[in-house]
Amino acid sequence: SMNHEENYVVLRDTLPEEHARTKRRTRAASMKHVPDSFLVEVHVMVDEHHYSVFDRREDLVTYLALTIVLVNMRYEDTASPNIQFLLTSIQKEQEFAQTFVEFDIGWPHANRTYADANTTFKNLLKKYGRSPADITVAVTGLILADNYEYFSSEDVAVKGQARLGGVCNVNYSILMVEDVPMSFGMVNLLPHELGHALGAPHDGKIYKWNTYLPPRNNCRKVSNTDHFIMHPSEPGNQKFSNCSREHMTAFISTLSTSCFELKTKRNCTTEVKELPGVSINLTKNCQIAHPNFLEWKWEFTGNCRFQCCSRLSLNYDEVTCGVEHSLPDGAD
Repeated sequence: SMNHEENYVVLRDTLPEEHARTKRRTRAASMKHVPDSFLVEVHVMVDEHHYSVFDRREDLVTYLALTIVLVNMRYEDTASPNIQFLLTSIQKEQEFAQTFVEFDIGWPHANRTYADANTTFKNLLKKYGRSPADITVAVTGLILADNYEYFSSEDVAVKGQARLGGVCNVNYSILMVEDVPMSFGMVNLLPHELGHALGAPHDGKIYKWNTYLPPRNNCRKVSNTDHFIMHPSEPGNQKFSNCSREHMTAFISTLSTSCFELKTKRNCTTEVKELPGVSINLTKNCQIAHPNFLEWKWEFTGNCRFQCCSRLSLNYDEVTCGVEHSLPDGAD
């Protein structure tokens, strides 16, 4: 009947507008309890392979506090909410790394001890999966590696592990990274692993945390030239893609208000204002990273990276070089 037609037209005109309004309302509602700025409390746990390199406890504290300052610089352009990290406690914990011995990737004449990435992370989840803070960062001074039957340089590609959405989770609020002590190498790894813990998958992947804040379709595309922080294989060092930021916002919207409340009155800060690259001693870095070398020469490999090299024997000229390391902030 004619009446029916008319009704239909009227309905059709009001629907999309109405729909958009409801969507905006639910979107706003799901963000209502989220503060403008989210201070994520971080508990750092370091193993003996890392902390034993520091002469004094305060040197370790300064190093870790400065690391968090540098990580915060990478999160400066996050918004709704702005995300920053607070170092609230430090724990020296022996032997959390499950180890194995294999030949030294940078020095085939000798063996070295590696941390078996998967079993170490499993062990960490089981024993320390519930963080005393919002997230625990476990730092090993060993090189993380996959313990496969035929060991090769590809097996040391793993640099860290985290669960997606681990922040404030009762079972898996922990992530792990490797770090050459004193090198600030983990400044390059932490933004990526913390990004996972805050709900961001690798660029090119999508995850729906909140129906009202769905990831955009074009988040499935990943360009090999954009080296954003959440790039799957070659993370850049400076910025998050829009997709990563939207994922983090959506994840944070699912957290309860207790996660946003500060649980600690004190935190570990540092008076150091200078960027570490200004005064870093790369030769010393190389000595810590490659104890088997006979000598420690370093060379820039471009793209803010360097490698350590040594002659295989001091009687002749054949040279071997280790894996690339990242130059710390402030190095020329």
